[in-house]
Amino acid sequence: MNVLDAQLNKGFVLPFQTYEGSIPLNVPAISKDGRVFAGGNIVLGQRLGALQLGDEDLINGWGNNYFDLADLALVLEDRVKFQPDSPLLKGIVGVVETSDGSYVAVDARAVDVILKKGKYGLFKRQFSESEVAHYLRDGKKQPEVVSNVILFPYDGDSIKLTSDQFNAVDATAIKRKNIVHGRDLEKNEIVKGDKVTHPAWKMYDPKMIVPLVRKTFEHNKKAYGYTDNMGLYLPDEPQDNAEGRALCVGRLYIRSWLGARYNLGIDSCRSVGVASVVAEGDAR
Repeated sequence: MNVLDAQLNKGFVLPFQTYEGSIPLNVPAISKDGRVFAGGNIVLGQRLGALQLGDEDLINGWGNNYFDLADLALVLEDRVKFQPDSPLLKGIVGVVETSDGSYVAVDARAVDVILKKGKYGLFKRQFSESEVAHYLRDGKKQPEVVSNVILFPYDGDSIKLTSDQFNAVDATAIKRKNIVHGRDLEKNEIVKGDKVTHPAWKMYDPKMIVPLVRKTFEHNKKAYGYTDNMGLYLPDEPQDNAEGRALCVGRLYIRSWLGARYNLGIDSCRSVGVASVVAEGDAR
């Protein structure tokens, strides 16, 4: 167990494990380990708990590291969709290499879950009964035959969807002009009273986000003199197709931003696999 895993698991019986590297290659390994790819409701909830306890090890672990999340940011032109704990990301079963390029293979049932009623047909041309996909284990790519998957074009940066497929995803499309993004935020741009008002942070449990905002601003003012934090950063506007990426939450000392513009496949990605029993408890 590495130092970061030891910090994250302080006081627990190994419920958390970090996975470094490409998200599409690591998600299958997370599942095979009996864990769930953790989204912001879990990761940010642990960060809040660390700040509330004032435990230096926990703050160093959960607060002073970045984490890639199982929360989807889907962008097309000037529109953005957010989906926490996205089945599209959690349902990844590996990367398929073909003569036509790379594809991220996602369990077809997981794709069906994220769609508006009657829209699955838009993905049928990308369905495959059987493929050889690769995932990452101990730093090495491992092959595995996967069944009944949807293949999404993948360039190492993002998965690609058509405009019709973007519209079919059952999440609210928000115009960029209606989202404050590209800079750090004042506290009242995220929450007002006990309500979360910022469209991105609003996807998470308000009972967690409201106190998290307060504790983050208190901590960062005292530790670093920051008065603005937790900004949202979006990728450029794709014109030809929609792009899907995992959101990433930044370290406290770089203002705990929420980023949607980082490559899915880079070696520096850091995902958290949480033991299924812990994830189920948090969901309840």
